[in-house]
Amino acid sequence: MLAPVEGEGGDQPRRRVLGQLGEYVAMIVRPLNLRPRSATLLSEDATRVEVRVSTDTTHIVVALSPENDMAAELYLLRVLSGRHLPIPRLIAADLSCALLPFPYIIHGHVAGSPLSTIEDTALVRVAARQIGRAMRHAHQVNAPGFGRPTPAGRWTTRAWNGVLSDWLGRRGVRSQAGEVLGEALASAFWAATVEHAALECAEPCVIHGAIAPAHALVTVSSAAHVEALIRPGEIVGGDPLFDLALATLPRYPAAFQQGIYEGYSAAGPLGKHQHVSLQRMRLLLHAADTLSNGDAIALARLPEIVIDALGQL
Repeated sequence: MLAPVEGEGGDQPRRRVLGQLGEYVAMIVRPLNLRPRSATLLSEDATRVEVRVSTDTTHIVVALSPENDMAAELYLLRVLSGRHLPIPRLIAADLSCALLPFPYIIHGHVAGSPLSTIEDTALVRVAARQIGRAMRHAHQVNAPGFGRPTPAGRWTTRAWNGVLSDWLGRRGVRSQAGEVLGEALASAFWAATVEHAALECAEPCVIHGAIAPAHALVTVSSAAHVEALIRPGEIVGGDPLFDLALATLPRYPAAFQQGIYEGYSAAGPLGKHQHVSLQRMRLLLHAADTLSNGDAIALARLPEIVIDALGQL
């Protein structure tokens, strides 16, 4: 059904999956009693492989991961199902690795292109407003805890600042901050952000954890319509302001940032305390994004940006 795909580089788990992809996909879809007529590799990277399986009447997507347990994504698809939100329709999943040596999720195929491929700023803003409204709706749902569940569905009892600190640590942000900002400025930065009381959160809500133009599938005719938010992040239970700050990172188009905020605020403006907290969260995530992904020019400018931002808090 699907020819083996050659993986690049030395990523052995990924290469093993790609080398036997056709066999694996056939085993995954067999219990669904489908009659596949074709299978197409949609995407593959170091953490995820997606295959579209087509019958005469429908398309489904098999997403599998040689590196990630996929527990966060499965939780989000389940908890938001039936809430009239733009998410893929969950069909089946197995995180136990009992059938295959990696977890997989099967969901309905969603037509559309990533919003990151749309150049018309008016269309981007329209789509971003829809995303902002969907985010606000999802944030009304309580989560069992902060962070993410285990593959067995259990949540740990952890504080929000601990989850944030671990998230930053996995990206090497803490170690890099001292080198790029200098120890004194880095200490002031941490004290004003992740260690500050304004970023404490008592009640975890369902969040996407990776809102970005590339993670929104849209269709375009006379207007843009968001079909699905895909690829959630590692954190799916937490402070809604984390989602809002991620979605308005400076590296995203201004029309996207503006539309997100407009859509999010349509159901009611943020309170004064939320504005203050959002300012600190945006500083934290802007710096983290730059330290993780920024080029030499962006890294050189970061100390000045942090100093200016701290002065405005």
